[in-house]
Amino acid sequence: MTTPRVLIFGGNGGIGRLMAALMLANSWHVTSVIRDTRQEADIFQLGPKLGPKADVLVVDLAHMKDEDASKIVTQVKPNYVVFAAGNMSNVNAVDRDAAKKVIKASVFSSDVRKFIMISFPASRRKRAPWWDETDYQNYLDEIRAFPEIAKAKLDADEYLVAMAKQRNDNSPSVFQAISLRPSWLTNASKGKVHLGKTNFSGQVSRADVAAVVVSLLSRDDTTGWFDLVEGSDDVETAVDKAVRDNMSSIEGEDLEQMYSKAR
Repeated sequence: MTTPRVLIFGGNGGIGRLMAALMLANSWHVTSVIRDTRQEADIFQLGPKLGPKADVLVVDLAHMKDEDASKIVTQVKPNYVVFAAGNMSNVNAVDRDAAKKVIKASVFSSDVRKFIMISFPASRRKRAPWWDETDYQNYLDEIRAFPEIAKAKLDADEYLVAMAKQRNDNSPSVFQAISLRPSWLTNASKGKVHLGKTNFSGQVSRADVAAVVVSLLSRDDTTGWFDLVEGSDDVETAVDKAVRDNMSSIEGEDLEQMYSKAR
């Protein structure tokens, strides 16, 4: 089996580092995109002491152009791309615009087979059909508290859906697009999660998010939106259930409206 090549945007974030460490422990080839050269030393420490280390690219995503994203993907030739970057002070430039540039570059690359966006459960236009009234009110509260983030993340998520459909409609190679939507993040790993259609309110550890990403990337049958909170299943069981039962949390959204965003 060919060693997977993974390109991580947001490589210096908590989830980005944990993902890279897990991937390197599995002997995957990892390229981590970071914003500041001062972060390089920490990235080079990730992974087994005597094992492979990540390659590093220093890029300011807030000022990245379309052609820059294309050059990165062309240079690295990843099989999997993970967008885990975010910037609370420049949400539209990073969480929305940079994400869309990376999505477009990935879709147009025949090397890329899988793309995971790290999003969040409030990234939707409609009330999820499985939510109770408390879930719905908590969703509305979060939208009101973080309107700019909610809009930016939703725009990126919907663009990924649209561009993935365009790629799959016009290419013989399958492109798997996943929006992973963890709830409030903690640092205390529990090792037990609920993935798919979950309650809106909850929390989940960064380590468990990273483990779910690696599990999802390790499969050839996974696409869609997956909400993630603490739960009662180990990661592999949770992923198996979500895929087997088609528990994509995109249910209830307007797919045709999303598909119109492809360009």
